Amino acid sequence: MLGLLALILSMLALARPEIRTLTVQSVQGWLFTRLQISESEDEQQQVLLRSLAAASTDLSPLQMTLVQAVRSKYKIAPEPLNALILEVFDLADRSALDATLILAVIGVESNYNPFANSPTGAKGLMQVIPEVHSEQFTPYGGTMAIFDPKTNLRIGVKILKECINLTGSLEEGLRLYKAGEESVSQETEYISRVMAEQERLKQAIPKNSKEADTKASPNPNTSPKK
Repeated sequence: MLGLLALILSMLALARPEIRTLTVQSVQGWLFTRLQISESEDEQQQVLLRSLAAASTDLSPLQMTLVQAVRSKYKIAPEPLNALILEVFDLADRSALDATLILAVIGVESNYNPFANSPTGAKGLMQVIPEVHSEQFTPYGGTMAIFDPKTNLRIGVKILKECINLTGSLEEGLRLYKAGEESVSQETEYISRVMAEQERLKQAIPKNSKEADTKASPNPNTSPKK
């Protein structure tokens, strides 16, 4: 049966467009039946996969505090920001970076615009240059994935972590992350802006928050590239 399916798919390229469309629809229907997936369930899953949004009930109190702090400066709908915050916290845990640092870089780099584009060709939330880091996008289907917020964020955080590790300090890591785009004086200004934005976010966190101490504070042994 699978051999027959492969044969059908291989013939699609030779078929007329209307026949190809009908065949694809028939194959999809067969697969959904085999996997016991209804059309409504498939549509729901596709929407969930495409959607970058989350309910506030999915967030911890600390995460909600940071959502409010970000929204107080940047005009962003809460639902996509909720999903972005969840992704940032996951990446912060895995990279041993401060979540507020990642959020500060996003704010300074792109103003939370996932479609931002700089004169030098840097794109997306973390302003990654696709020509420089094209190999990073291979697992995600190519450089067009740079406009997917989560993909851009994951690659940007990976590059930032590499920059910090390579230089041995947060400040120099940020300088390397920005290197090649600006003059030295502008790189210094960039570092100051990121640090100021991170401090603003930290100030929004209640001082007695235990969760803040364990999840939003930087690892003292971690020395934060583009």
